[in-house]
Amino acid sequence: MREEGYISPRQAAVMLWFAILPTAILFLPALLALRAHQDAWLSVIVATLAAAAVALVVYLLAQRFPHHTLFQYCELILGPVAGKIVAFIFVLAFFLLDAVVIREFSEFLVTAVMPETPALFFSLSIVAVAVYAARNGLEVIARCTDFILPLMVAFIAIVLLFATPEMAPRNLLPVLENGFRPVLGGALVTWRFLGQIFILATFGAFVNPPRALRASLVSGLLGIAFFLSLVTMGTILVFGCCEAARLTFAAYALARVVSLGQFFERIEALFLAIWVGGVFIKITLNLYVVALGLATVTGLKEYRPLVAPLGALNVAVAALLYRNISEIRHDLLMVEPGWTLTWQLILPLFLLIMAWLRGKRRTGI
Repeated sequence: MREEGYISPRQAAVMLWFAILPTAILFLPALLALRAHQDAWLSVIVATLAAAAVALVVYLLAQRFPHHTLFQYCELILGPVAGKIVAFIFVLAFFLLDAVVIREFSEFLVTAVMPETPALFFSLSIVAVAVYAARNGLEVIARCTDFILPLMVAFIAIVLLFATPEMAPRNLLPVLENGFRPVLGGALVTWRFLGQIFILATFGAFVNPPRALRASLVSGLLGIAFFLSLVTMGTILVFGCCEAARLTFAAYALARVVSLGQFFERIEALFLAIWVGGVFIKITLNLYVVALGLATVTGLKEYRPLVAPLGALNVAVAALLYRNISEIRHDLLMVEPGWTLTWQLILPLFLLIMAWLRGKRRTGI
């Protein structure tokens, strides 16, 4: 089974940005300030180097199995039974990831914007739109990113620029006051987000030309690291590590401090609009990947009939995952890093090693 359309290398890189940045810039700076203190920005750099290992594994697998998705070459490497089991593990992992993102989205809106509105209303609203977009295929999702990306980049630049008067360089000092261990702890938390570049293995087969996949991975990872470092550093510079660690939604708090005279302020509403657009792309992309993977595992020729049921199931699971925002933060700090390390690096590396040992390779379509 194949997707009908193709995307450019640039679109693939941008989709990687949207697969990570929307939730990362909202939650990660505060979690990093809690773990790594004023060295939070160093944790992003270390995690980027670690995520490069994932990018390398994705690229090497793509070179061995061009024009095949992750779910297809699991079976090519491990055989029909074991391959389907491993492919289903990846489907389940992306499904749970999408449920977590849906819950993060609804919890943010309920906590920070409309506390009297049921979280289920927000979950149903965004998933309904995501189902429509996912059914239209990868090309449509990629075109949506072309519209939202300039807004997101411009807004991040504006917030950081106009927050400059509130920044205090002393908040970044002293560097490595407590040694390198807190930096490594922060890097492990950051890994939960940066490791998601592995998602390119699921739709890299639809990048045209295939040889440009390396450029997509490199530019995608570097772009994510750049913007995430800027937002993290800006949060520490404005609030200091102690205050930043107490924040729940760091980027939203950063947008609220922006003020220029009496006419340019209260731009958090603009942040909200752009952020919702970014999360919509992330939820849609994950939903598309889950439907595509499940159709591949079950041998269906069409993934679209699965999108709506999977979206409804995502909403139900998202509602059951956590009781409140505190549980989400605890999960991001204590549970997710180990789980994501398993399915985003260890399991793909196992596939690569098995493909090499068994001499598995496909060069045709």
